[in-house]
Amino acid sequence: MKKGRDVKFIIYQVLYIFVICVIALKGADINLEEVLDAKQVVKKTYADSLKKYIDSILALGLIPSINIDTNMKYTADDMEKLMAELNQLKKDMPPPIVQQDPIRIKTETIKPDIKEPEKIKKATVQGVELMQYSVSKIKNPYSETLILTADGRTLASIPPQGTASITLGGESSVTFRVGDATDTKPTKQKQAPKIDIQKVGPGGPDASLRSVQGSVGFRVTIVSSNPGDLDVKISGPVSTKQVSATVFDVTLTLLGSQTAFDAWSKGKEEPYRASFTVSVKDKYNPKFSISQMGVFSFGKW
Repeated sequence: MKKGRDVKFIIYQVLYIFVICVIALKGADINLEEVLDAKQVVKKTYADSLKKYIDSILALGLIPSINIDTNMKYTADDMEKLMAELNQLKKDMPPPIVQQDPIRIKTETIKPDIKEPEKIKKATVQGVELMQYSVSKIKNPYSETLILTADGRTLASIPPQGTASITLGGESSVTFRVGDATDTKPTKQKQAPKIDIQKVGPGGPDASLRSVQGSVGFRVTIVSSNPGDLDVKISGPVSTKQVSATVFDVTLTLLGSQTAFDAWSKGKEEPYRASFTVSVKDKYNPKFSISQMGVFSFGKW
C-alpha cells in the first residue's frame, strides 16, 4: 500500500510538471488572456479525465509509464488524441480477476426411513402367582374379554371386569390375551407336602394307659405351601384337635376301663402299642398323596 501511494504521488507530480511545461511552451509571457484562450488552453475536463483513468489503472495494480517529450508543444488536438488512446488502452485491459472463496455445497446424509419394529403389546395381570396343580383366582381389569390359554387349551374366558377361577395342572406357562395384546407368565412348580409327627406326651414301657390317654400324645404338622389344596385325615383310636390349618393335636382314646384293658392286652407282649395314621391327599395331584404312622406305647393299665 505504501508503494502504491508513492507511485501515485510521482504520477501527480509528473502531471503537474506536464501542465507547467505546456503552459511554459505556450510562451514566456504569461497573462490571463493568454491562458484563457479557448483554442490554446488545455481543457480542465481532459486533466480530470486523465486523473480518473490513472486512478482506475492504479486500482487494478498496474503502474503506467509516462514519457513526456519536453521539446514538443501540445495542442488541444494533441490532448484529445492522447485521451482517445487512453480510452482504447482501458478497453483493451483484461478485467480484474476477483478471487472468491470456493462455494461449499452442504450435503446432508439422507438416512433411510427404517421403521422400528412395533412393540408387542402386553396384557399384564398384576398380583397373580400361578402355581402348578392348584386353583388361581383371576380378575379381568380390562374393558375387553380376557382369555387364558395353556398348552393349546383354553383355561378361561373372563368378561370385562369379571373374575374367574382356573385350575392348573403341570403347565409350564399361561398366556393372557386381550384383543391383539398378549402376555405369557411362567407357572411355579408345586412342592409335595410333608408330614411331621412329634411326641409331646408320656409313653414307654413304664407309662400307664391312663396317663397316656389323659393328655395330648402327639402334635402333627403338615408342611405345605398350599395347605388349602390338601385333605388331611387322621385315623385310629384317637381324638384330634385342629390347632391351625396345618397343625393337629392327637390324643389316644383306646380303652375306658381296666376290664377292657385286661381283655385287650391278653396274649400281647409288653410294652403295648396303639397306632394312628395321618393321610394327606392333594386335591389336584394324586402323586402328592402321602401317609405316615404314629405309635403310642404303654406298659400297664
